Amino acid sequence: MRASCRGVALAAAVAVATAAAAVGLQLPERHFGCPPAKNVCVYPIDTAVLQCEALFDFQVELHVVANASVANPVLDELTIRLRLPSGEVTTPAALFPGATPEFRTWALTAFRDMSDENPTGYDAYAVTYRNVFVPLRVGKGYVTVTVEARGVTTEVSYEIRAPTTRAAKNVVLFVGDGMSLPMMTAARLVSRGMYQGKYKDKLTMQAMDNIALMSTSGVDSIITDSANSASTYHTGQKTSVNALGVYADSGDDVFAHPKQELLTEYIKQTMGMSVGVVTTAEVQDATPASTWAHVRQRAEKAAITAQAINGCLNCVLAVRPDVLMGGGGKFFQPAFSVDGSDMYQNYSAAGYTVTHTREEMVAAAKNPATKKLLTISHAGNMEVWLDRNVYQGNMDKAANDPTGKGVPPTQQPNLDEMTMAAIDVLSRNDKGFYLLVEAASIDKSAHPLDIPRMLSDLIELDNTVQQVVDWAKAHGDDTLIIATADHAHGYDVFGTVDTQLWNNAVQSSPSNPVRDTDNYCAAVTDNAGQSFPSAFANGTTSARASNLARRASIGTYAAAGYSDYVNRGDNFPKTWNVRTTLASGMNNHPDHTTSFTVATSIKKPAVLVDGAFVNNAKDDENGVFQSGNLGPTGSTGVHTLADVGVFASGPGAERVKGMLDNTDLYHIMASALGVGTDGRREKK
Repeated sequence: MRASCRGVALAAAVAVATAAAAVGLQLPERHFGCPPAKNVCVYPIDTAVLQCEALFDFQVELHVVANASVANPVLDELTIRLRLPSGEVTTPAALFPGATPEFRTWALTAFRDMSDENPTGYDAYAVTYRNVFVPLRVGKGYVTVTVEARGVTTEVSYEIRAPTTRAAKNVVLFVGDGMSLPMMTAARLVSRGMYQGKYKDKLTMQAMDNIALMSTSGVDSIITDSANSASTYHTGQKTSVNALGVYADSGDDVFAHPKQELLTEYIKQTMGMSVGVVTTAEVQDATPASTWAHVRQRAEKAAITAQAINGCLNCVLAVRPDVLMGGGGKFFQPAFSVDGSDMYQNYSAAGYTVTHTREEMVAAAKNPATKKLLTISHAGNMEVWLDRNVYQGNMDKAANDPTGKGVPPTQQPNLDEMTMAAIDVLSRNDKGFYLLVEAASIDKSAHPLDIPRMLSDLIELDNTVQQVVDWAKAHGDDTLIIATADHAHGYDVFGTVDTQLWNNAVQSSPSNPVRDTDNYCAAVTDNAGQSFPSAFANGTTSARASNLARRASIGTYAAAGYSDYVNRGDNFPKTWNVRTTLASGMNNHPDHTTSFTVATSIKKPAVLVDGAFVNNAKDDENGVFQSGNLGPTGSTGVHTLADVGVFASGPGAERVKGMLDNTDLYHIMASALGVGTDGRREKK
């Protein structure tokens, strides 16, 4: 009976989801980023803020209903004018001398709104001026772009930021992927403890000189992803989900979209600075790749691996990060590389010292002869802190060998070790360096609802920030240090759990546990107040009674006593398996069970059954069932809208204050480094 109920429910859910997709759920008219009721899209988009001398692709894209009479529309029907802050009106050809316009055309379909079952076909015609910039002589103020096409006038406006004098020699940007403010609060409680209602200490990030809030939404959605947001940090431009270093136009060629120059590209080409990237994810993942990649789809990982050293079509230069550390070894292997070559050999030929273990990395970093360092320690994402340091058996998997030779990667370095090794190499450049450090596994643990792993990686990040703060103070105090997140997850703490009481409630007899791992229909029966049989045939206690008894061990308000985590001296708890733990969770999730305790391996909350994700009965057998509130195709939690924190110290940190947009972060870093100050591009 339950199985049939589940089957009906799943079939209905999938049918609803399919119907929603068929009518174009939440798709706008024509394309994101195009002004409403207009027939053209202009890139950069309306309200963009541009830094003097930073490169971008200027594109005007005309949409004409398919089969309409069109005679060479880009050449004959587009009139483009730009009004400068001085009041001068000019053309793209005059403002961007030497840039040859590129013409492209393609077809697209678009839904009118979410109730439209018959999409409209369009022909798109685009003219693009590649790698142009607003020269320093234009000055600060606003540039207005007016486009006339087929009787329709479209107007967009850009703010031009004036350059400022360089204040910082170096910039270190820490990104706690998915790190929400409540996560930081929970990590502070777990790592620092509380006495008489007061935290015993702050996190290092919370003790930095300047603090702000920052919004993270993108062009196409109120909810961002890591590609969109991290790209914004390096370009100062809004873009779309999955996009790296480009505006997302309506075309299908993922490498042809209008590009935005990255901060790393500018400081490499014009200032001679070094660039480093450290992550616990694949190095091709969205956040690390945002320092060099230009591609519409972040999933193009083989191409992204090659772009780091080879550059891309219409790119000014290849960034070639001087230090690149993390996972992602799969895409260096010939079987998975973009052209079948051995990317490790390609990087070595480009001057990199290639390492795979902690010992190799440290030795290479300390060697003065090392100019470029590549450390790839895992075939995919690196293990999280708990599995690198506590449950170390989880590293013992031959398939995760970054070289593909079948040797388990048991010597993966920690985030602080990678970061300080990176600084050893980067700091040899007297012209300064930019270093991105991503604690990727905060997010990668938050998605599968693995709270202890999420918090352990946040603590690891905070410890790493402390080491860099100490390094900066000892080396001239000329380094701008910023710690933030790219987006949030819907996490919070609502009390504490007495796990001893919880575990007692699980037992109907010492040898006969009652496990609330049934499917959704069983949970509905339970919620209706009806008892159903134990998961074991000889059970004497109903699952409903066990469920209620376990929930009675959750303390809220006055019953939410202090947790039992004890700092072992390095801000990590002596043990994660404590009696009194945090009652916490996500505000969005698939069907799953939870017991609020640490698991010996990373959680997998849901499994695919009959085309939809349902509770994984093997994931947390002593947990209570929680019905999912995401669509049936969602296997994990998702990102949320919440503002994130920004924490900063060092020269330029004074601009981190109040309420920021994520585009502001680029301009804060660019201003600290004096981007565009000397007008060197205009002089060429």
